[in-house]
Amino acid sequence: MKGIRLAAVIAGAVASVAILAPGAGSRTAAPKICKVEYTSGLEFVFKRFKTHPEAVTYRNKVLTNGFQNASIVEGCDGFFRVVVRGIDSFDVAVDLQAEAKTANYAGTIECIQGKDAASELEVVLGHRPTRADAADLVTRAAELGFVDLQTEPDPCGGFEVMVKGFQDRSQADDFVQEAKANGFDAVIEQS
Repeated sequence: MKGIRLAAVIAGAVASVAILAPGAGSRTAAPKICKVEYTSGLEFVFKRFKTHPEAVTYRNKVLTNGFQNASIVEGCDGFFRVVVRGIDSFDVAVDLQAEAKTANYAGTIECIQGKDAASELEVVLGHRPTRADAADLVTRAAELGFVDLQTEPDPCGGFEVMVKGFQDRSQADDFVQEAKANGFDAVIEQS
């Protein structure tokens, strides 16, 4: 008799928790919340999967084959991507794709468009394919008196060299005119 009562008490407690827990027993799924990307750049996508366990198994295979920076990223489309991120230039991405093909991985090179943290005016002095080329542009600009320049990854590889912090459009226009007078192909962008 004690066993039956204990089972009844446990069943009652479980039912109480189910009643008190919001959404318990509900067949509607929680809303999908997508992660905002804050960094632009390139990624090499080995493959997409519907479930996380499938992606983990595949990523472990990719790691075993020597692609040590492979990770899993869940996309807003509901798929889990096995990827390598942090690729600076399109040339490096193409080299990685060629290397992956030698291990029978037919992946794709894709762009990540990061969201800028603030919407402000910036003047871009130029785009360069590599970090070293962007650094050379910064050095050349500094020699001509343009200081406080920054480099930032472009969404599909390469880097842009720019300056921020303008009070208004007129000030940015003046900077563009001065940069163009010194041989730069400067343009105003809203970040």
